[in-house]
Amino acid sequence: MVLQYIIIILISLIISGYYYYRTQPALEKGKRFLLFFLRSISLAIILLLLISPIIHYVQQINEKQQIILLSDISASMDLPGGNGKTKKNWIQSYSSTIKDKFSSAGYEIISYDFASGLTNNRNNTLLVPALEELNKKHDFSRIKGIVLLSDGWLHDAFPIPVKQLGCPFYALGDTATSLQADIKVVKVIYNPQAYRNEPTIIRAEIHSENYSGSAKVRLFIGNTEVRNQTVSLKAGETISLDFDYRFSQTGFYPFRVEVSVPGIKERSLNNNSYPGAIEVLTNKQRVVILSESPSWDNKFIVDAATENPRWEVKYYRVQGDKVFAGEKLVDTIPSDHLSAIIILNNGALQLSGYPLNYVLSSYQKGIGILFQGLPLPELASILPLQKSNISSVYQGFLELTSQAARYPMLEFVSSELQNIPPLDYYYVTSTKGAEVLATIDNPQNSPAIAVNTQGRAKVIAMAFLNLWKWQMQSESGGYKKLLSNTLTWLANTSSTGYYAIYNNSYFLGEEINIRLRAEDNIRGLLLDLNPELKILDASGKEVYRDFMIQAEGEYTTHFSLDKPGIYSFTISDQMSKQSVSGKFNVAESSLESMDFDLNIPLLSWITSETKGKLLYPATLQSFQPLPAQNRVVNKSKDIPLYRKWYVLTLFIVAFCLELFFRRRWGLL
Repeated sequence: MVLQYIIIILISLIISGYYYYRTQPALEKGKRFLLFFLRSISLAIILLLLISPIIHYVQQINEKQQIILLSDISASMDLPGGNGKTKKNWIQSYSSTIKDKFSSAGYEIISYDFASGLTNNRNNTLLVPALEELNKKHDFSRIKGIVLLSDGWLHDAFPIPVKQLGCPFYALGDTATSLQADIKVVKVIYNPQAYRNEPTIIRAEIHSENYSGSAKVRLFIGNTEVRNQTVSLKAGETISLDFDYRFSQTGFYPFRVEVSVPGIKERSLNNNSYPGAIEVLTNKQRVVILSESPSWDNKFIVDAATENPRWEVKYYRVQGDKVFAGEKLVDTIPSDHLSAIIILNNGALQLSGYPLNYVLSSYQKGIGILFQGLPLPELASILPLQKSNISSVYQGFLELTSQAARYPMLEFVSSELQNIPPLDYYYVTSTKGAEVLATIDNPQNSPAIAVNTQGRAKVIAMAFLNLWKWQMQSESGGYKKLLSNTLTWLANTSSTGYYAIYNNSYFLGEEINIRLRAEDNIRGLLLDLNPELKILDASGKEVYRDFMIQAEGEYTTHFSLDKPGIYSFTISDQMSKQSVSGKFNVAESSLESMDFDLNIPLLSWITSETKGKLLYPATLQSFQPLPAQNRVVNKSKDIPLYRKWYVLTLFIVAFCLELFFRRRWGLL
């Protein structure tokens, strides 16, 4: 390679020397040498570009194995540990020792700070984003360990994928505990949705360290105290208590639970409160049940529907054109907020007058109907099953048809068929256009369950009784699931399902994960959408906008907000014209303010999972890392001369100067 360039230079010098050894007219020696030099440069560049336009060479590099020091700078590091020092100062007092030990073993030390990734956002501690950024920056074949200088309070989803990097983790541990009193609200349990003027339960768990005695627990809605209780605490124990509150107005209500003990000096007051938020809705969805007489089917259908907190269930006894609520004759059946009607015919039901008009008019308004028992001629225009000329009751087992797989409420029934006892069924016929989802195992395979979705509303009919006996054989609650899912399907008037999945309340700096599940009318996943998420603050100002990413059958996005307050969001898709909205609250308190001491279990898991080591002050001096095995690497490099502007510029300048001087000195 070098010989090639020597030959090119010699050829350039020889040719240039030949031309300028003697000149006509004769020039001074200095002038001839200048022209000789310029000609040599031009010829050398031309020969280089013709013979070897790319310079190849190999460089030997001594590569050291590396250790990454990852220092936690989140806000929780400023809190005291069990030894009385702040966790930041305590870890720093040992970090130089660890660094020196790895340096002495021959490793190159690379230091990074992290909190919410490799950023300065101290309101959260997320290790996974930091590891992802490190993986992009470094060749992990050279990284032989990560020293995690952290308190271990990591808020990533568990399990943390630490094994994927293929290197051991080292961490510092400390078993010292504080003897100072500390009382905290561990968590708050509540239903994210409530209904106006109905009791709402908010459960709080309170834990006490190094204190036994009474404490006062308060519930604040907004900044107003609405409930309080005095409780008795015991050191080292956790108690739970319930607050019962009725919201008189609809809306979105942030709340917090606070605990206080006057007269004692606590380790910190940061963990004495816990935030939450509840959305208060106007009314529950109403489900009306009509039947001619009490029966076991009636009772257990009422029980199954009542278990869902979203539904208000009303049962009415019908005799011809008369309607009874209990033993009281009523003139009307409520139709406001009506979601579904259940009609049970135990063999003697007759509808006429007002109750018949109520059912038919509700159907015209799009209200779904579940019919069970012997089909009624009065409802022949809307039911998918019709009464035959055989009115006797027979017994048989249920069998699903292939069409049942298209309907979500029956998707789990196939695995439960062996638990469904013989049913008391009627011989019926299916209406034109109806879909038969189940039959009876008789020679005629007579229809048992059918649906009609072609009219004004969804209607499902079951031509049998005593289905309630199924729950005696099923341990998975199949009977209640079937009724609950069927009512949900009837109440859903949209052709698609567009559901936002999120929490009502987040801590300041906490990672917010909003997910979208999009389904068609038979709960098939819609995976070809492009939903966009838009976040607005309380003043209506847009603070975040991004398209959601499809993953594992859902659409998702992750972000965090650095200002407390109530935020609203909208997820919309231009292609399907679907949208969904919601609200959430970002509390003033941060998760970091509650993370005392060291999270030894998580640090121990990380080091054990990666075959690293959890180091304690007592064992740190005896710790000796394995010596680094440095290597010499040959790296080939190329210099494309034809792409270097300065090479071409040098040729042009040398060539032009030679022409200029030849003309000036009379050689042209």
